Amino acid sequence: MLAKARIVVDGVVQGVGYRALVKQVARQLGLSGLIRNLEDTKVEIFCEGPEDKTKEFMKKIDRKTKPEEFLSINVAEIKCFWQGQENYQPAWKEYKGFEIDYGVEELSPFEEATLDDHEFGKLYFTGFRDELKGFREDTGKSFNEMAEKYGDISKELKEFRETVRKFLDAFLSELQKRKS
Repeated sequence: MLAKARIVVDGVVQGVGYRALVKQVARQLGLSGLIRNLEDTKVEIFCEGPEDKTKEFMKKIDRKTKPEEFLSINVAEIKCFWQGQENYQPAWKEYKGFEIDYGVEELSPFEEATLDDHEFGKLYFTGFRDELKGFREDTGKSFNEMAEKYGDISKELKEFRETVRKFLDAFLSELQKRKS
C-alpha cells in the first residue's frame, strides 16, 4: 500500500552528510521525496512509497555513533507522521525521485550536482575517518600480537648477536696476540 510520511529527525544530522545518506537509502528502496535541514538543527523528510519500504527506510536512517563524536551521524530521535495523522504536512515543494532541498529556489544541474557531491563527500569523509580509526586499532592489536609471538625470537637473536660479537672480539684478540 502506498503511503506518504513526514519524518523529523533530531540529533547530529546537519553538516555530517546525513542528507546524502538519506537520499541514497531512499533511492535504493525506490522511495520518492525530499529532505531538508531545518533551522533548529533537525532534518525534515517527506517520503512517498510502499509503507513497508518506508518503515525499512526509517530503520536504515537511524544511525548511532558516540554522541561526543560531533563529526559523525548520530540520530537521537525519529518522529514519523503518516498522511492523515496530526502534524502530517505534505511535501513543501514538487520533486522528482528523491531530492535534497538546499533551500535555493532554482539550481542549475551543475550547481545541484556540486552540492550533492559536497554532501556525499561529507558522508564519505565520516565513513573513511571511522575506517581509519578501525584500521589504527587493528594495526595496533596486530603489532602487539606479533610482539608477543615473536618477542622471544627477537630476544634470542639479540643474545645470539651478542654471543657472536663476543666470540669475534675474542677471536680477533687472539689473532692479534699470535701476530705479535
